[in-house]
Amino acid sequence: MLFKKYIIAIIITITFSPMELDAQKWKKSLKDISKKVTKEVVKEIKPLSVDFKVTKIDYNPLKSLNKLTLTIDFDCENPNSLGLTFNRMEFDLLVNDQLVSKFYNEKKIRVPKKDKFSFQEKAEIKLLESGKTIFDAIRKNKAVYTIVGKYFIDSSLGTFTFQVKLIEKEVNKSLESNSAKPKTVK
Repeated sequence: MLFKKYIIAIIITITFSPMELDAQKWKKSLKDISKKVTKEVVKEIKPLSVDFKVTKIDYNPLKSLNKLTLTIDFDCENPNSLGLTFNRMEFDLLVNDQLVSKFYNEKKIRVPKKDKFSFQEKAEIKLLESGKTIFDAIRKNKAVYTIVGKYFIDSSLGTFTFQVKLIEKEVNKSLESNSAKPKTVK
């Protein structure tokens, strides 16, 4: 596997190259190798399929007039023969390309190899900040919801991050106009 070849190359470089033992050169060398490994891994991996739906909307004006909480269920599938674990994630929820919420996940999510998986997130929307965007979407009778994810994978070589547009859904007022355009994670 490519990843094992790069690990062996790192060990050989460190062991047999006394010039690389200088701290600054050594750190730069590891960063360069890390970038090469990331590029090779990304080339070899097939995209994950991701879909989502809002399963619960919670608004309690007695607690807060400005806060709306969405519970979002993600259904995903990994077509790769390689599984991994996301150590933490950040998500941006956009409506018509305008940021309405940023939410985080500090729990690990295991992505099994060649299998389906799901997870649930809660997004908190501050109505005063996102009100104009949501109002414009209501007025136009059209909204494009986009979720962009940033994933953190901790490894012995350091933390790798991947930012990906997960999905985009267009929602219209009429039922026959509803269309979902699931995006794939690359």
